[in-house]
Parts: sequence; C-alpha cells; structure tokens
Amino acid sequence: MSAPRPEVGNPLARARERSLTYVDADRSLVLWTDYARKETVLERPARLSAEDLGVLGHWQTADGRPHRVPVGESVEGYGVFTFPYGPVTMGVPESGAFDLRTYGERVLELIPEVGYKHRGVAMAVVGRSAADALLRVERLAGNFSASHAAAFLGAVEAAEGIRVPESELWTRALAQELQRVYNHLRLIARVAEAASQNVGVAQAHALAEESLRLIARTFGHRWAFGAFASESPLRRLGPDDRRALGDRLREFDREFGSLWELFLSSRTFIDRIQSTATVSRADALRWGAVGPTLRASGVAWDDRLRAPTPPYTDLFVPLAQGREGDALARVMVRQEEIRSSLLLVEQMLDRWSSVHGAEFAPPRPVEAGPGDRSTGSS
Repeated sequence: MSAPRPEVGNPLARARERSLTYVDADRSLVLWTDYARKETVLERPARLSAEDLGVLGHWQTADGRPHRVPVGESVEGYGVFTFPYGPVTMGVPESGAFDLRTYGERVLELIPEVGYKHRGVAMAVVGRSAADALLRVERLAGNFSASHAAAFLGAVEAAEGIRVPESELWTRALAQELQRVYNHLRLIARVAEAASQNVGVAQAHALAEESLRLIARTFGHRWAFGAFASESPLRRLGPDDRRALGDRLREFDREFGSLWELFLSSRTFIDRIQSTATVSRADALRWGAVGPTLRASGVAWDDRLRAPTPPYTDLFVPLAQGREGDALARVMVRQEEIRSSLLLVEQMLDRWSSVHGAEFAPPRPVEAGPGDRSTGSS
C-alpha cells in the first residue's frame, strides 16, 4: 500500500489547525503543495474576492527564493528605515523572516518573507509504503509529530477504506493532547521571556520538560516518534501505566495552577502583553488565522468540535475563547487549553477500559463541498 497524495483542501490530510483553517461554514483558506509547480501555495477559494483574502499568490517562488508578502501601502517618511529580522522558525512554511519598517519607537509596517526552508516532505513520501512514509511525516515538525502522524494516517485510511479500531484513535488522541500541553507551555514560556518574567520562564520550561518526559514514559519517545506504528512495542498503556499517568497529571495540573497564579499576580507581565499585538476578528478571518490566535480574536472554531472523530465524539471538549485579540488574550486561551487537554486526558483514562481493540470506528465523515458544510447550501 503506497501513501496517496493528499487531496487539496482535505482536512484529514493536514495536521489539525496547522495548515488548514475554515473561515466560516462555507469558506476556507488552504495551505497546500502544488505538485505540478512544486510550490507551497495559499489557495484562494473561488467565492472569495481578492479584497476578502488580502494576500494572493505563492508562499514560495518557483526558483526557491523566499516570497515577499507586502501588507498595505509602503510606509515612507523622515527617519523611517527597514530593520530585517530573521529567518526564524514560524510554523508550516518554515522558516520566515520579517522586514520591519520603523522609525525606532513604533513598527509602521511588517513585510513577511516566507519559504526559506521548503523541504518537499510531501513529495518525498509519494510512492512509499504508508509505514515508511509515516517515519518522515512524524518528523516534519517534532513538537507536532502526533498531529501530523494522526492526520496522515487518517488520510491513508480514508483513501484505502481501512477500518480502524476505535482504541487506536483514542491512542492517537491521547498523544496529541499531551503534546498540546507541551506546545502551549512552550509558547507561554516564550511570551513570559519577552515580558522579562525570568522565574516564570524557568518554571514554565520545567513543566514543559516534564510533559515531554510523560510522553516518553507513555509512548517510548519524547516526541512520540514511532508511537502510531502498527502494534508499536513502545507504548505503555496498561492499567498500572494509565493509573500512574493519571496521578502525575493531577499533580501536574496543580503545579500549573500555581504557576499561572504567579503570572497573574505580576502586574509587569500583564501590562506588557495586554493590548499588545492585537489581531482583530476581521483580520483573523481575513488572513486565515488558526488555533489560539483565531479563538483569542473571538472566533469559536475548533476542529475537535466542528469535525469530531473518536474519541472527541464521546468526550466533553471545553472551548477556550477570548475576544480582545491581544497577546494577553492568546496566552489566556493557551492556559485554558492546557486545562482542557488535561481534562480530556482524564476523561480518556477513566473510560479507557471500555474501549476494546475489536471495536472499529465508524466511517470518517466525507468533507462537504463548497456551500454544503454545516449551514447547508449557500
């Protein structure tokens, strides 16, 4: 069985909330690979105008050079100069740089340059067996290995019509939620570092390291590499293992609660991130924001609720959401999602024994065509 090419716009072929976001019920922005032109492309759906989308064109040019994405009118004036920043790690396109137009006190214009590290992973897996391709997919980005691997396996299973034991989907979800805790802690630590909260930074990094050790203890690897391989010998999910994991996560929750109280008690921390880098709801939709950035701007969207697959169909999934759209709102959403993930893991561990390997998950939902998602035809 060879790995199929992912369908353009098919959310099962994408890491959740990393390379695909729905703008609303019948519009979407999709970051995908054009195999014919060998480019990573931000696709414009036919029903969106250029004014709605804001940015058209390619993330990377045909000859591999970074692509500049100008935003609005160029800013000129006395004392205005360009300050180049990067390249830095910035997510799916990996990596990016920014040209800042400033006079020293305020940033007047930001011009992203993306596509410095286009590795062609999607093309590298075409023609390989699914098991071989999985080794490459889960290494696309180590700290998102579980979501990338789960999305890839879901795409393969949907394409081949493979019925998956529901217990396997629960295992994938467990790894993703544990990794979500790590990623949110890592981002909270980076924000705290920018706000000069040295004690909080150290404690956040310590908890992030502990979350990686919990993943290693449960799946045999800090980044859960190999955890989703068929009949993986690395997993430790027996009754005693689950009990120990649950006990440690309850202690972990208390430790995180104490850390978060420390952050909230710091007026310096709050002052430095409140009203900073505000992304309005309109801009979040216009630019295709995802994850905490989207939810902190007042858009209630989470794939686990909008397009649920087991075990999320049977679990209570709290939706973290903010409205201000600033750095504080995004950090608040992340801390709420840490609590949400810990609650989800607790629910999974409590009900784990009721999920048997012989039970197969129901067929995955087929993505509706344009105008046919939850609100019906438009």
